[in-house]
Amino acid sequence: MYRSVIDHEGNQYMKKRSIAVAGVLSAIAAANLAPAFATPAAVSDVKLAWADAAHSAVKITWTSPLADTVVLTAAFGPQTLGSTAAGAPNELTVPVAKFGATYDPAVISQITVTDSAGAKATSVKFDSYVPRGVPSSVTFGAANAVQGTTKVEQEADLTPGDPLDVSVPLRFTPRLKTDCGDTLFATSTSPSFKLPSPGAPSSLWINTANEWGVPEFDAGYLGYGITTSALKTSAPTTSPYGQVFTISGYVLRNHQYYAPWNGDCGVEQTEPTGGIVVVQARKDSASAWGVVGTTKADAMGRFSYQVTNPGTRQYRVVVPNYAGANRLEYGVAGGVRTIVATTRVLSAKFLSTSVVYGKPATAYLAVVPGGSQRALLQAKSTTGVWSGVTYKTLSAGKGAVAITWKRRGLTAFRWYSPAVKTGSGLTVGAAFSSPFYLTVR
Repeated sequence: MYRSVIDHEGNQYMKKRSIAVAGVLSAIAAANLAPAFATPAAVSDVKLAWADAAHSAVKITWTSPLADTVVLTAAFGPQTLGSTAAGAPNELTVPVAKFGATYDPAVISQITVTDSAGAKATSVKFDSYVPRGVPSSVTFGAANAVQGTTKVEQEADLTPGDPLDVSVPLRFTPRLKTDCGDTLFATSTSPSFKLPSPGAPSSLWINTANEWGVPEFDAGYLGYGITTSALKTSAPTTSPYGQVFTISGYVLRNHQYYAPWNGDCGVEQTEPTGGIVVVQARKDSASAWGVVGTTKADAMGRFSYQVTNPGTRQYRVVVPNYAGANRLEYGVAGGVRTIVATTRVLSAKFLSTSVVYGKPATAYLAVVPGGSQRALLQAKSTTGVWSGVTYKTLSAGKGAVAITWKRRGLTAFRWYSPAVKTGSGLTVGAAFSSPFYLTVR
């Protein structure tokens, strides 16, 4: 408190002192309102680029003064790729395999960087899509090789402007699973392929790869089927010359099944199917096979074919190779069967079945194939034994001979016609006629 008696000079002094005190108070108030330090900037500007020309890794960069964690988000869920300390370079190089190549263009990924203060920044969306390749125009080459080309199923790009999109030629690697074991063949940028015959039921894929590598497996495509055929046939062992006999049977298919999601694999015999069946024949093992005719198996795989017997031959049934849009089927040749042709007796008899004792009776024979066979007439004794009576050389397969039979009563006779060869060189086996009878009164 100031005194009441103050001269003019004292009044001025008191005013100056009041202004100084007020300035100090204002400075204190201003200091209390100002922050103690500046707030650091949050993470930002996440960018993606290939780390090298070989596309072996992806380089991720961003801006941040703090420690950061880098996470990949995709259809399969978040995956932490790595982290950096505060003050360390804001970049991370990640091997390409970490991103998971896929045949599904709808699998879209994004990188999220989170700093230690909880702030987040994201990259543009990108994909790791690899176009699927499926075997096409598959057929048989020399030595039953598997050959064809790859049809590429290119889908629309769902992440246009993706900084990781590059123009890298697709690489094709044929993969053949046989007996449930994998064989990978040479990788090429050509879609054409030629593989040796697997010789067993198999499945064929074409692994495709671009800058992202090869997807683990193609869940949407279970492979191009390569099957083998199996045959079961039946036929007689003998058949009369010129008569019709039947070769019949059914066709089966052996198929390899494989489930890539659990590894289940094996070979099974599938339901019989239709298809062309070829009947072949040859004279003997030193001769070439020739086509007798063709038929078609029904929807259950059953078939039959009738042959008019031209002489003794070897026969087999062949299922040809088949190349279709969905499968390649190896054919099969069935086992060799020899079907013996036997002489066919058209007529064997006595022209008169009853004669007076001492009078001649005429025995007649007609056979095919007709030739100059030397036939033997036989008679059956009272003890049941057959014995020769007389020979007759036939003319065009026919002949008659007169005998005088000196045993009264009923006697059984038969003709024996020997084996012959046809004009084409085929053998026709010997044959006995059925018994015929003569009564001597």
